[in-house]
Amino acid sequence: MDYRVSILICTRNRADSLLRAISSIDRSTIRPHEVIVSDDSTDNSTQLAVRGLKVVYCKGPCRGLGANRNHALKHATGSFVLFLDDDAMLGERFLEEVRACFIDDSDPRTYIITGIEELEDGKLIHPSEQSFLGFQQVRYLDVIGLSTVVINSAIFPIELFSQVLFDERLVYGCDEVDLTTRAVTKGFRIALCGTAINRHFRAGSNRDFYKPYTNASRIYVTAKRYLFTEKSMLKGFAFLILAPLHLLAGNVRRLGLYGIPESMRSISLSLTYLSSFVNEYRSAGADKS
Repeated sequence: MDYRVSILICTRNRADSLLRAISSIDRSTIRPHEVIVSDDSTDNSTQLAVRGLKVVYCKGPCRGLGANRNHALKHATGSFVLFLDDDAMLGERFLEEVRACFIDDSDPRTYIITGIEELEDGKLIHPSEQSFLGFQQVRYLDVIGLSTVVINSAIFPIELFSQVLFDERLVYGCDEVDLTTRAVTKGFRIALCGTAINRHFRAGSNRDFYKPYTNASRIYVTAKRYLFTEKSMLKGFAFLILAPLHLLAGNVRRLGLYGIPESMRSISLSLTYLSSFVNEYRSAGADKS
């Protein structure tokens, strides 16, 4: 099997965490084909930090995580891709375990293999399906036939990205759900490799920058999935009624009246995303998903 893994690290203003991530790659029992750093930082700290290291450095588009992931993909030359967050660490045996998990009688170019993620407190994050409201909290009953992955611990065949790319409207949140649910409709399959574990030390920086986008991304991606990927109009329109009401009620309960403007910003942004996608979908033809 042609198992050349390109590790793509999309980063923004986290030079110290990034260096820890790169250091973890050096301990891998299987050497990656290449390490690519796509940098959305607001200064040159990242570029200076990786100078002299064995990585491919490129300046990112600075339009959010979806655009940065696609930008990194343009530089990938391996047969498989791993998107490792800049505050994550590659497990020493992760690449070896994933290779062993490929199904013997299958074409590896049609499979996405997802491992699991260990947080700093020891909690293990498994891939979970979306609930009706778009929260990833529904456990799978089988290890094959999944629709979602743990993005820090997933190996994608490079062939996938000639058919499906990340939605560049998504600055942060649910970008991997959007990608993988569309990939499944294209014939790609997702399987769990429970022995492949990467660690994630969730950095505090950038959280405030990304916070306004989280709920907007969830509402947009879930509505897009129901309406266009699954083509369930009833489910989609029911979601578009209930999800904003659920968000508003939750924010008011948590923040009082201050929760109203926060909710309106997220709802407005999600509808802007959806309107933009609908216009693109119509202009491209009904076969776009």
